[in-house]
Amino acid sequence: MKRNPISTALLRLGLGTLSLGLIACASSGPSRSAKAVETMEEAHAGLTKVRTQIDQTLASLGDVMNASPERLRPTYNRYSKDVDRLRADAVETKKRFQSMKTKKNDYIAVWGKEQGHVSDPELRQVGDSRRSEVRANLDRVIESLTVATETFDPFLSNLGDVQKVLGNDLTPAGQSLVASTAVAQGANDKGARVAQSIDVALLALSNMAGQMSSKSMK
Repeated sequence: MKRNPISTALLRLGLGTLSLGLIACASSGPSRSAKAVETMEEAHAGLTKVRTQIDQTLASLGDVMNASPERLRPTYNRYSKDVDRLRADAVETKKRFQSMKTKKNDYIAVWGKEQGHVSDPELRQVGDSRRSEVRANLDRVIESLTVATETFDPFLSNLGDVQKVLGNDLTPAGQSLVASTAVAQGANDKGARVAQSIDVALLALSNMAGQMSSKSMK
């Protein structure tokens, strides 16, 4: 399935910057882990920003759909700005993030290579177990963000369509017609599915940080 730049950007939101820290780091284990935790926090912050903006945009959509005639223009202006901000947040992630799938494997491979130099069987087993936990959480992040990508594309497209159609007919009649469409009425459900998948990714990132640092993210 071909994805547009916006949906691709969302997928990269939780993947790319995280990978930069996981791979582009010092050779020592502690330095590598510290850098990984730092970039997890950056990824967590970026995801949280988009998650918050989804809620704000949906609230603005509700306001403009229910606005009185005298409040129609200001509520539309706020909604339009929120849609633009959500779109910009997604595009911005494309500049900050790169694909993580391959680099995740590289990171795990480097960790495994170092583990191979551990001579004590018990300690090697402990390290291998921890590495497996981190890999599993990375896989959960990728899976949840893939779901987010597949739902975010039509969701944002629908928000943009409402923005265009209502902007071209910013009247009570136009408002009523747009509000009656399946697109407007289904926006909250679509947004909830996107937000839910982002919440799963945020939890996975927090779990990863908890595994690799004594300080967990909130």
